[in-house]
Amino acid sequence: MQPPNDDKKQPIARATIDELIRTADAGAPWEEHNAHSLGIQAYIWGFPWIYLSQLAWLWTSPEGKAIMERNGGDGPWAPMNSFWYATKIAAPGIYSTGGSPNGDTLYAVAWLDLSREPLVLSVPAVVDRFYTIEMASIDSDNFAYVGTAATGTAANNYLIAGAGWIGQAPSDVLDVLPRSRTPVALVFARTEVLGDDDVPVAVALQKHYQLTPLSRWLDPNLPPAEPPKAMVPAGINYNNTSGAWLTMNDAMTYNPPGVPPGIEQRSLIDLFATIGIGPGQQLARQSKATLIGLKRAAEDGLALLKQMQVARGKQVNGWTYPPLDIGRAGQIGDYITRSAMQALAGIISNDPAQAVYLNAFADATGKPLGAGRYTITFPSSAAMPPVLPEFHGFWSITVYDVATHDFVPDTTNYTVNSHDPKYRPQRPEGGIQILIQDDPPQLTQGVYWLQTPKPKPGDPANTFYLVLRVYAPAPQVSATQTWSPPKIVPVG
Repeated sequence: MQPPNDDKKQPIARATIDELIRTADAGAPWEEHNAHSLGIQAYIWGFPWIYLSQLAWLWTSPEGKAIMERNGGDGPWAPMNSFWYATKIAAPGIYSTGGSPNGDTLYAVAWLDLSREPLVLSVPAVVDRFYTIEMASIDSDNFAYVGTAATGTAANNYLIAGAGWIGQAPSDVLDVLPRSRTPVALVFARTEVLGDDDVPVAVALQKHYQLTPLSRWLDPNLPPAEPPKAMVPAGINYNNTSGAWLTMNDAMTYNPPGVPPGIEQRSLIDLFATIGIGPGQQLARQSKATLIGLKRAAEDGLALLKQMQVARGKQVNGWTYPPLDIGRAGQIGDYITRSAMQALAGIISNDPAQAVYLNAFADATGKPLGAGRYTITFPSSAAMPPVLPEFHGFWSITVYDVATHDFVPDTTNYTVNSHDPKYRPQRPEGGIQILIQDDPPQLTQGVYWLQTPKPKPGDPANTFYLVLRVYAPAPQVSATQTWSPPKIVPVG
């Protein structure tokens, strides 16, 4: 998701770091260097608390809804502890807000506040397609899944609870999901769509994903209660770092890091507290030198995350596998992967056992993908991405514009996948071929087209990239990363 462009309309009047700098005591020169050095690491550690707190407010508050509407957004918005349901699958001009939108599945999204009580997640029987409901704490690390590959196909009710809840679940609710590490959590449901004609079926199916507060589950006659309110961040666009530390401190105070079942982080909390960062910390108590160092650290930390977000992982034939710890990187102390590749690049990211996303920015010769023509060939069904059929695994390849991280505008040829009937016919000799170019090619049976952006004078060499998504992947993709994706071969 691209951040909103009207960050000048602050959601709350609050001193920026520049205003704090003007009124702070001078401090010693070394304090600036110390705060800058530690601050970069603190920013990498705590970035999810900034970005996800901004999204939680934007996606659940009336004020956030108004901002999204002013910027042309059409979702996802719903009060806390309830789902927003997509009614269309993402495509050029539909739910296309950057962030390499997923054109394979319908989304249902919910922000949860588990501080008052647990919620009950109800799902229907889903027997004919892949679906997954991903749950992550505000640190961007996943804590639980419900879905085809995680809990099976049967209808059920599942308890979602915070770290401190130790009550007894009712007999008709399964208490089998791990606890969220933080009171605030994000739920992303993805439901496979089996071609254009199947969208209404998938829309109707996901409406049966429901969230119910435990108290109301036990007593449906309770009077309606006001939904929880999201914390108001100091700014709504992570690119404007003036309120970053204020938001991080507030968010960590409400959602402390290092709470079991999360990994212990007391040493980091104590270290960053020396520069006024972390749960319960107050920037107003810091010296001018420290605040100047922190201001620089937020700017440099964000620049570092942007550089790293697509540049880490195993390289095969020009494609990049994500790190094996993607989805829960912070739970092994890999905070830069968590912040850059999970939060900044994707808000949250699937565990590899659920789905693996490979990206490609270069062709088989190592040159950036740009103006020109390319081919991808799967010579047989056996050469295609290996999936687990018992979980309705499938794959897709989608093209995106580098400039916008979005679909190429005004095209219907933006993806090829293994589940849509129109892509199932193979060549007479077997397998399929994908032609990647900006102008319409001559197509024959088993040959498909991905349309790239039209080249423009002055454009950089790299004008598009590809994402290969593998849902319910086989171990060669999810664990050993020994399956080799096809080469992207330049033509002519």
